[in-house]
Amino acid sequence: MSLIKRTQKKDNISKELKNLQRLKISTTNLLISIKSMAALLKASIPLSEMVKTISEQSSDPNLNKIYAYIHKEIDRGSELAEAMALFPKIFPQTITSVVEAGEKGGSLEKNLLYIADTIKKEYELQRKMKGAIIYPAIIISLTVVEFVGMIFVVLPKMEALFSAFPNVPPLTVFIMNSANLIRNNWIPIVSVLIGLALIARLYLSTKSGKMFLSWLSLNFPILKRLFISNILASFSRGLSVLLASGIPLAKALSISSATTSNFIYANIIKDIHKNVEEGQNLSNSLEKHSKYFNKSFIKMIAVGEVSGTLEDNLMYLHEYYSEEVTEMSNNIVTFVEPLLLILVGVIIGLLGVTILMPIYQLMGSINA
Repeated sequence: MSLIKRTQKKDNISKELKNLQRLKISTTNLLISIKSMAALLKASIPLSEMVKTISEQSSDPNLNKIYAYIHKEIDRGSELAEAMALFPKIFPQTITSVVEAGEKGGSLEKNLLYIADTIKKEYELQRKMKGAIIYPAIIISLTVVEFVGMIFVVLPKMEALFSAFPNVPPLTVFIMNSANLIRNNWIPIVSVLIGLALIARLYLSTKSGKMFLSWLSLNFPILKRLFISNILASFSRGLSVLLASGIPLAKALSISSATTSNFIYANIIKDIHKNVEEGQNLSNSLEKHSKYFNKSFIKMIAVGEVSGTLEDNLMYLHEYYSEEVTEMSNNIVTFVEPLLLILVGVIIGLLGVTILMPIYQLMGSINA
């Protein structure tokens, strides 16, 4: 094969990979596929044939394309972990490291089951987090729709009526003028809001933006405990699975820091990783960041290190904080619901006062 043809083939492969890396897949389908891999390995099916089978059976066509590419990489001589690492958004470092440890230690089937269970637990945690946030988001969205409807539909019909009233109350005049201003300038107002949203999105994609978003999640009233418990639950489970797969503690911490979503916690875990590499105990390293890891968390880690049950203690911590996330999710919805109903009531009440005050005033002047 000529050099030009080899270069063209390499470019085509690179383009295909980039296109596949952009694909989005269902977490549920990914979970099923990994469980299927473990089952096929248990049946003593060779690795290449197993991946080929997986690439033909998922209901997600994008996932099938990705596994088909992984199968080609394995046929070219790559390990499964090496091929999976080409798709970091789908198979993060936590997964590829556990797969790599399983391939080297002859425990790939068991490690795939670890991964499947981890994906399931993480998915459940994320659903609970979304459940705590989605209800307030729906109520706020409906409130905004109600506010827009009042400005563009209800109040214009009232203006013609109120223009015939003598001595319209100042509050009604103010609301009518404000609504009129918004109606006459809605295009520049919407343009500014869209522009601010785009600027905010660009900023949040930067390093300082991610740091700010991480800080906000750890300090936001009501929700901060929920976010912290979610991070601790994910960190505990991820570290436990990595250790159970035979990965050394220092490397497991390095992987955890790379896969932790919160920027502040990721930097803290990097610092803990350095301390552990220098020979310090994990519990002693955690104590330096007691603001982010409470005393009971650190104590459980210390007991695990002394008794040799660190993996089990980490899994217990995961279960504890997962339950806390569930309870707080339910409590937040219960707490926020009346506040949002009060907000909706205030808007409706304001509209009622705006409409009724001039009418009552007119009736009073007629009776007089």
